[in-house]
Amino acid sequence: MVRVVLLVLVVAVSAAGWLLHGAAKIGVGYSAKQLCSGVFVSHLPAEFVLEHDILPRMATVAGMDRFVKAEVGARSATVKILTASATASYRDRYGCTLHGIQASTVDALDAHAERDLSISAVRSDNQAVESAIDALFEEPETGGRNTLAVLVMHKGEVVSERYAEPVGPSTRLQGWSMNKSLMASFVGVQVGKGHMALSMPVRERLRALEAPVHTTRDVSDELTLKHLMSMASGLDFEERYLPGDDVTEMLYGGVPMWHVPLAQGHRREPGQAFVYSSGDTNVVSYLWQASLGDVSYVDWIDREINDYLDLDDPLLEPDTSGVQVGSSFAYLTARDWANYGQWWLDAWHGRDDILSQEWQRLAVTPSDSADFYGLSFWLNTRLSDYPDLPANTFHAGGNSGQFVVVVPEAELVLVRLGLTLNEAAGLADPFAKIYNALTARDDLAINVNE
Repeated sequence: MVRVVLLVLVVAVSAAGWLLHGAAKIGVGYSAKQLCSGVFVSHLPAEFVLEHDILPRMATVAGMDRFVKAEVGARSATVKILTASATASYRDRYGCTLHGIQASTVDALDAHAERDLSISAVRSDNQAVESAIDALFEEPETGGRNTLAVLVMHKGEVVSERYAEPVGPSTRLQGWSMNKSLMASFVGVQVGKGHMALSMPVRERLRALEAPVHTTRDVSDELTLKHLMSMASGLDFEERYLPGDDVTEMLYGGVPMWHVPLAQGHRREPGQAFVYSSGDTNVVSYLWQASLGDVSYVDWIDREINDYLDLDDPLLEPDTSGVQVGSSFAYLTARDWANYGQWWLDAWHGRDDILSQEWQRLAVTPSDSADFYGLSFWLNTRLSDYPDLPANTFHAGGNSGQFVVVVPEAELVLVRLGLTLNEAAGLADPFAKIYNALTARDDLAINVNE
């Protein structure tokens, strides 16, 4: 009997240790990556990144925040938690990569050198708009909203923007899954040029690219690019953000990210059901990048997008294999996130030269498997996200409360960026008040002109 009890205790302790190590492995991966990008891409103080991003996240996992030990080097960040350790390294133009090749540390990088404090924010003379923005920055009694930036663009002009210190107009902020909507537009440009097609058979294309056997062996011949972009791939990929989960292994395991979902095979046939999957988007990212030929993805984005939209040096990070992490790792200023929203708005109205109206309208049309999701855009068809905004409103959304909301008929783009655990809390009502304030002014102008 004593032996049985001892055996049970040993098994229990071993299981607990395994779970703690697994959690620590994911914790250090997240922490090192966020700290590196926060300091070297966003140019924020390390203490701010730790206090407002990393430690609150770690505190949700059995108080793991107490064990975080962080160190920022010349071009890297290392985090240790219990028995686990991880390092993310910075490279010019590519940002930070977890488990990547260590960059040269001969010349130390000034983490705040690029911040242009001479750039000033814009304030509206519309008190209803400013009052709604006040509400977006107000902290609830429980705290944790941490709004960092709000920007309102109406009829192509910035009418109001506001920031919370130490963030400012020149601060690049992570969009998390808003990167998926960027990727949809990159694919849209390539489709317009004839270099990609939504009907592309994924397995056939992967084989033509000589992808590793484990990424094609269990992939259905029926899987298309459109299935991936509408989150209906049927791949056996789970997105629960738990130790050992597919998505955490993909983002923080140090492997080529696009391999992970493909190697899982299928849970169901393509096109049968909507299942949200960052893995699907990272396969799209690989296929898009392969369509660029010999041009690096950063050069292509600079030439085709950044210069065209006059963006302020966005930075989109790759995984260890050099493929842009289309699911998660794009850093842009609030103004540049708004410029993307304006680009989508212009394309929706047929006013853009490189992103067709046909593509953008298709991207925000309900898919066959979900009436609330298109091609990497969230839709307001059910009026569930924004009950007081028009049904044709669409948005890019990301973890921690990142939103670019486009209201086509009102010529309105709303941007909200922050570090919020309950990411949707308190946004819908202020957005509706901004919409009502600006559309009411439009109605008044029409009546005056009449």
